[in-house]
Amino acid sequence: MLNEKKIIEFLDDLSAKTPTPGGGAMAGVCGAIAASLGIMVSKYSLKKKGLEDFQPIIEKSLENFLKCKERLIELAEEDMNAYQGIKDAFKSKDKEKINIAVRNGIETAYKIAKCGYEILNNSYNIAKYGNQNLLSDAIITGYYAWATLQSGLILVKDNIQYLSDEEYKKELIEDINEFTAETDGLVKKIRELFEEKNIKL
Repeated sequence: MLNEKKIIEFLDDLSAKTPTPGGGAMAGVCGAIAASLGIMVSKYSLKKKGLEDFQPIIEKSLENFLKCKERLIELAEEDMNAYQGIKDAFKSKDKEKINIAVRNGIETAYKIAKCGYEILNNSYNIAKYGNQNLLSDAIITGYYAWATLQSGLILVKDNIQYLSDEEYKKELIEDINEFTAETDGLVKKIRELFEEKNIKL
């Protein structure tokens, strides 16, 4: 179980010549790390003088970071199981089993991406309304969340080719396109927020 491993143990497993853990598990752990940093910034922003008006936003961000941290560790584990399911399904050469397994893998990866978005969104809130002494940490939270989001989407896109359900595939692609446009806009806002308060290099 990932939640019982030390970081060095996970890294050793990740670097081993084994199929899992792989990119999906790494994306989940990356997102959990982002959420953890966001939790720290949120805690330093609670009850801080001058931020009284923003306490509800900060409290909500903290709550969301905590949920995402726990959920992403679960999803990292689910991704490893999903990969094994896909591998077993392809061995069986049963088209229906393959479609079900691939769809499960896609949905797990998409959940990772959406958790990444949730962290990204809340990183913007704590960057804008939180403790400005920790602005860089809030921005880093956002960029790690962005990496999580993009990693999840890469896995989704990589597996779409194996789907036999054309209607589901079409709906998924449309949803991904809308989701990507929304997240691109949010990353731009975070970047602009940082540049407003720092020298643009």
